[in-house]
Amino acid sequence: MSTNKYPESINTALKTMDAGNYNESLTLLKEVIKSEDFLKLTLKEQLFIRKRTSWVQLSLGYYEDGWKNFVFNWLKNSHKFENILKQNNKIKYLISFDQLKQGEQLLIWNDGGFGDFIFQLRLLEFFDKKIKFKIFDNKMSHLIREKNLITSSAADFDWHLPVNEIPRLINFNSKRHNNFNFNYLIKPSNKFIMYNDYIGISFKTETDPSKSIDYKLLKKLFKNKKNLKFLILQKNLNKDEKNFFSSFDNVRFINDLDSSLLFEDTFNIISSVNFMITIDTAIAHISGYLCKKSFLLLQNPSSFYWGFESKRSTDYKKYHLIRQSKRGDWISVINDLINLI
Repeated sequence: MSTNKYPESINTALKTMDAGNYNESLTLLKEVIKSEDFLKLTLKEQLFIRKRTSWVQLSLGYYEDGWKNFVFNWLKNSHKFENILKQNNKIKYLISFDQLKQGEQLLIWNDGGFGDFIFQLRLLEFFDKKIKFKIFDNKMSHLIREKNLITSSAADFDWHLPVNEIPRLINFNSKRHNNFNFNYLIKPSNKFIMYNDYIGISFKTETDPSKSIDYKLLKKLFKNKKNLKFLILQKNLNKDEKNFFSSFDNVRFINDLDSSLLFEDTFNIISSVNFMITIDTAIAHISGYLCKKSFLLLQNPSSFYWGFESKRSTDYKKYHLIRQSKRGDWISVINDLINLI
């Protein structure tokens, strides 16, 4: 969203954040939210400002305040809620567990991307065991271990909760909630054991171009590491990309990844490879869930999941984070990667 449409106070706060002055921008953003200028914005614009504020707070470790600013964030993706609303127009939005009465049921639905879904789902183990909930069916549902937790009907539910607001309800803090049993997703199979000595690679995403790496930059990696074998785990490879990867003896890609492989197969392939090299996509969260050794290549600025400066992830213990030193600089990231593997 462009900043030039906002009043000067809001533009200043957003530009300060974009310049990387996060502590200063947080002070300015908090002042903005209390201002009359903020009240004059549309709901969509207010949610955008709150999300940016939340992003800075969470990245800096201010978890309680950061997750509070996620309240009503799901409204910007309200189209994902329409199917639920068609089935049950009386279902209510859960803001606090105190609203739940005995016998009432909670429906959890995915208001974000696939990576968000995997990341947040692990937090269900911190729910009170008395809470009755189910997960609304989505494209990731086949990865859930207990199939009785999945429902395609919203008719009998009293409350709904977007999955990205689970941290807000449990007052999530990565220092406090850091001992996960990972009980909610399936156990990986050995279906793809033939890839045990390969290094998996995911280099692009269609949702955010700033996260993607130009495939040609991987040439230096493949040439410098001829003793290693690489497996491209990427959907929708175009003809030029396929021709490029085919030119290396130590690189392989799966032709039918686009059509015949579901997330469950991708899940099992990631489990089978030696380790992963990935950008910030759902694959990054699957790899983290599987406790797979991984090198995560991050754009600048990166998502709040990964903080600002650390080389290690507080959520995924076997992750090594490699960050752009400046926006768009993937060359230095590839060079750092070559020196590390």
